[in-house]
Amino acid sequence: MMPLVRTAAAGSWLDTEGGSIALVFVVGLSATLIIVGLYALGIRLLAVGAPDVRVPPGEDPEGPRAVVEHREHPRPLAATLAGGVCLAGVAAAVVYGIYLVIPVFHGA
Repeated sequence: MMPLVRTAAAGSWLDTEGGSIALVFVVGLSATLIIVGLYALGIRLLAVGAPDVRVPPGEDPEGPRAVVEHREHPRPLAATLAGGVCLAGVAAAVVYGIYLVIPVFHGA
């Protein structure tokens, strides 16, 4: 009969490999940084040409004396496309993560 519980080898904790844990940590950290960076860049690119808020010196930008001025020029097409590509990359990463987590989608 096969034993139901394997005993851990001497010197290892729960029979895990340190390299695997480090690899998961590095991949998770880098994926997080890339996804957050893409999201921030996409939002920043879509904010190009946003209306300006003019306030007197020393006043609160959200106070009652703040004046929102209209855009002088429309957002450039390149900034709009690049922002959309960044946000599409974030959406693709989220969908791929859901695909990996739910085994029904990949037959595992």
